[in-house]
This record gives sequence, C-alpha cells and structure tokens, in this order.
Amino acid sequence: MGKKKSSGGFGSLIFKIVKIAVFLFLLANFCWDGKPLWKHIIPTAGNAIEKSEKAIKKESEKVQKAVKDASKDAEKTAKKAIDETKKAAEDAKDSIKSATSTAVDITEEEEKELEKILEKELNKK
Repeated sequence: MGKKKSSGGFGSLIFKIVKIAVFLFLLANFCWDGKPLWKHIIPTAGNAIEKSEKAIKKESEKVQKAVKDASKDAEKTAKKAIDETKKAAEDAKDSIKSATSTAVDITEEEEKELEKILEKELNKK
C-alpha cells in the first residue's frame, strides 16, 4: 500500500493564487473594441455604471434649472413689491397734499416738512 502524494502543499497554493491574480489583472486591463474586456464579458455592469452617470448628470441639470427659475421668480416678486410700495407712498403723498391744501390749519412750512419726510421714507425703500 502506497502513500498518497500531497498535491504540492502550501507553496503550490500560493502559486495558484498568484496565477489567478495575474490572470485577473491582465483580463481587467486587456481592451477589445476600445472597451476593457470585462465590459464585454459582463456588459450589464458597464451599462449600469454608464446609466447611473447619465441619470446623475440629468438630475443635477434639473436641480440647477429649478434653482435658476426660483431665483428669477424671487427677483420679480421683490421688484413688484418695491414698485407697489412706492406707488402706495406716492398715492399717500398726493392724498396728503390734496387734504392739506383744503385744510386751513396746516401752513406751507408744515406741508414742506411732510413732503420731505415722505420723500425720505420713499428713498429708504
């Protein structure tokens, strides 16, 4: 009865691991039709990566557009509010002028002071 031969031991196992690692390295770096070979062997992995990149780019463009639109709307609203405030102040100024011109108690000096105060308030806004 003969002894069984060992299949090479620990050194043989390390050699096999190194051969597999070298094979995988070469396989990963080998190109065919301008693409790495692994993209031809496992096309879904490459396609998934490309699709995710496109989706991320598309969504970021949507977000940028929404931010620009929101800022434009905010500017329009602010300008409209300022214009309405100025118009209301001018209307108030005109109504005060018409009321003071009919009133006997207010002098011209007081009317001028009121106009200065109203103009000062208009310039603040």
